[in-house]
Amino acid sequence: MTQKKNVGYSHEDFKKLYSKYYDENMIALSPHVQLVLEGTPFPVGALPRFIEANYLEEEGYTDLETCYTNETDGSIHAAIITEMPGVTPEMWDWWFGWHGSQNSRFKLWHPTSHVSAVWEDGEDDITYIGRNSVIEEYIVDKFVAALIQFKHPTEFGFSIDAIKDPSKAVYICAIVGHSNFPINYGYLVHQVRAVEGGSEMRSRFWLGGQYIHARKECKLTGLTSSFVQIMKMISPDFGRKMITHCAEEMNHLAAFLPKLYVEMNQTVEKIDIDGTSIERTYEDFEMTVMDTLVNKTDTGNRPKWIEAKSVKARKAEQERKIKAAAQRSQSKKKFSTSNK
Repeated sequence: MTQKKNVGYSHEDFKKLYSKYYDENMIALSPHVQLVLEGTPFPVGALPRFIEANYLEEEGYTDLETCYTNETDGSIHAAIITEMPGVTPEMWDWWFGWHGSQNSRFKLWHPTSHVSAVWEDGEDDITYIGRNSVIEEYIVDKFVAALIQFKHPTEFGFSIDAIKDPSKAVYICAIVGHSNFPINYGYLVHQVRAVEGGSEMRSRFWLGGQYIHARKECKLTGLTSSFVQIMKMISPDFGRKMITHCAEEMNHLAAFLPKLYVEMNQTVEKIDIDGTSIERTYEDFEMTVMDTLVNKTDTGNRPKWIEAKSVKARKAEQERKIKAAAQRSQSKKKFSTSNK
């Protein structure tokens, strides 16, 4: 087993408010995951290709919700389902924005394998779609330095109808690349959908082989060309390691995510139970729309009206009414004075 470096909490990390959730005791893998890991890879083509990812929108389940394949082109396809009692899709939507700016947050997720995570843009806010996360971690015993490029779900073929209600389902979508080379080598999707008593996460990975390509319009040097060839020869057991790592980290975090969310989400606007309806004519309509979204993601579709869901929106409306009333009062006074 490779000696893992820079995992675990430091003395300074334990000073963080959320450090009480740090626990190196990992939850045992679910029986269905253990069964898959004990067997051999499933047959080539048993899992859908990346271009067919939107099959996740369909209700129900596929025949293979947890498995992996080694494809003939050198790529691996992997699928893992994780049951999460007491967890909502919104919690995971929040988590993917919140954890990415500090190593100590990232390490909560998998204390024995996660090393570091920072946003490429250097900012520290709770958003992730349209941003790149620079991470270092161990996939079982393999060290990985990756650039996780989060994308809007529609870019991966998912419909507006599928993503419009985050209380029912959230799709976390990303291109996976190397952080030290201008190379992307795969895709990932985590669909978190609500079920009775909580949620379930259906994770999918497409890595290596046909999924390797240069980022943007970069020119491949001899070094990066060599790296591409290495990536195409992805280890035959990497699918097994990917399932192990994903199952471990998702189970581990799900166990305390509800409590962490309630405690650390205080700065994010809360649901306003007695929310009112705000029409498009409302002067701050656009801002209010964006404030109802954790990730401030503009889908480009504007409803004719929205239901106010935040304390901030309610206060803004109240302040606007008070200001308008004061202005009307001042106008009446001026009119009355001018007519004396």
